[in-house]
Amino acid sequence: MEVRVGEDRIQITGPKTRSLFAALLLRHGDIVPVEDLVTELWRDDPPRQAANALHAHASRLRTSIVRWRERHGLQISLQTRYPGYSLRVPADEIDAVRFERLDAEANALKSAEPDRAVALLREALALWRGPALQDVPRGPIRDQAARLLESRRMLTTTSLIEINLDLGRHAEIIPRLEALVLQNPLEERLYSQLMVALYRAGRPADALGIYQLARVSFAKEIGLSPSPALERQMLAILNRSTI
Repeated sequence: MEVRVGEDRIQITGPKTRSLFAALLLRHGDIVPVEDLVTELWRDDPPRQAANALHAHASRLRTSIVRWRERHGLQISLQTRYPGYSLRVPADEIDAVRFERLDAEANALKSAEPDRAVALLREALALWRGPALQDVPRGPIRDQAARLLESRRMLTTTSLIEINLDLGRHAEIIPRLEALVLQNPLEERLYSQLMVALYRAGRPADALGIYQLARVSFAKEIGLSPSPALERQMLAILNRSTI
């Protein structure tokens, strides 16, 4: 997590300050109760005067935010609002919000303007810098948001691949799909898409090999078999059916 002004990056120092800023940013515009923030920063081991300790961290964060406004013109403010705190920041300045907007625009265009949809999805995915919130200390708000963000990234990634498959770019996307399968060994839709890409690229044996890889990965990691849908896809490839 970082604050950017043009090409400049503003560092948020201190793990508790980062946690506080992240929690408020993830719920930007809402009032986050003191109780929730105490749990976010200290989990099951809060200090004796937790509200006072939180206030001290909030004061340090507010000082930093005032400095950001004065030096960089950032339109951001930290407000004390019962029963907690609220961070005010223009929504279109938050990458997660921009990501969702680009994804929605792409989904609206994928049938009529697939190439434009591909460009928008690539722009959305380019906003990412590694795993979601990887440098923010763990806490309930952070962890829930990270899971949701990663889920949204995977949906956007597979949506982009699906459009490219529909456009006949099978060979072009195979290397990316192969890397994604290795990085996400339990994401069945990636196996399915890679099987389709390989089969349509004239590589049925390799497509069947990916099904076997899915079987081994699922059995090893979670003790399950691929879904009936993936098995039917494998059988369609065996029978040289259209998929």
